Amino acid sequence: MAPLTQDSSLEPAQRPTIKVTKRTDRSLYMLVLQHLVKPFNARLIKPSKEFPAGSPRLEVPKKARKHCAVEERQVGYIFIYDLCASHATPQTQEVQEKRRKKRIYYFAGGGWQMPASPQHWTLCAEMAERIPDSTVSIVSYPLAPNSPAPVAIPHLMRLYHTLLKAAEDADETVIFAGDSAGGNIILCLTIAALLEDPDARCPAALLAISPSTDLRRHNPDIKVIEKHDPILRIPFINSTAAKWRDTWDPCDPRISPLYADVTPLARRGVQVHGVVGRYDILGPDAVLMREKCNQAGVRGEWLDWEKQMHCFPLTWAYKLPEGVAAKEWILDVLRRT
Repeated sequence: MAPLTQDSSLEPAQRPTIKVTKRTDRSLYMLVLQHLVKPFNARLIKPSKEFPAGSPRLEVPKKARKHCAVEERQVGYIFIYDLCASHATPQTQEVQEKRRKKRIYYFAGGGWQMPASPQHWTLCAEMAERIPDSTVSIVSYPLAPNSPAPVAIPHLMRLYHTLLKAAEDADETVIFAGDSAGGNIILCLTIAALLEDPDARCPAALLAISPSTDLRRHNPDIKVIEKHDPILRIPFINSTAAKWRDTWDPCDPRISPLYADVTPLARRGVQVHGVVGRYDILGPDAVLMREKCNQAGVRGEWLDWEKQMHCFPLTWAYKLPEGVAAKEWILDVLRRT
């Protein structure tokens, strides 16, 4: 289906500022995958272990190093992994480093309890290879339950300001990207920083893939969609939200961006891009977040795909048609940002 078009008869203030591309198709491959994974969803999403307090130091997959040069660094006590395309010759490497003016910081999902998976590394390596003059940096943020939001958010806010100051000094355009819990974090950090100081440094854009936007989990559509969602279940999303928020109210905008004032994003021109699948129980709240941004005049582009599961762009590594198409859509949006 073609992207939605804007109605030129509307007054400028009423015209949509979010461009939505809607898709309704589903391949046989995706249909089969969804049926195959559904009986094993609890195993697929269960945290492999409980991580200690602080930023986990990550093991870089060999596949990522085949495609990218990967460098580890620390900002404060948070580990960051910089991925740059490694196909340059020694003679052109220095020139390419000088040309790199786009920095994409990626916050991987995992219920606020798991670090970046091999699928996240593969997506980030693809971004680094396919987006010209860019560096993609995976942020290993502190994880629940030993570093819940009341502990982690202050550190992440300091990280946010430090990264943007460094980007300003390097004359880099910054994009924050993330999926699921990571999509939640990038929305919350940016909004909180601009509400605290309307003139604070901010990224050019956010890219939220299947973001978690309301930690109350009270949307009635969640129960309707649960029977179709092949991966997520209500007890799981309630548990992960509770472990992350800890003592904070679930409506606190520092953890639930759906309750935040998003007008500073529009005022500062921060674009909010997103991807949502309609067989995802977090999808209804993500759509509400998109509409809130639209009503506030925030600009952006969203891919809205029927019958697709949570974080379906990550399936591109397995050559699932919808995953590949979503990944290409993401690359196109980021190139133009």
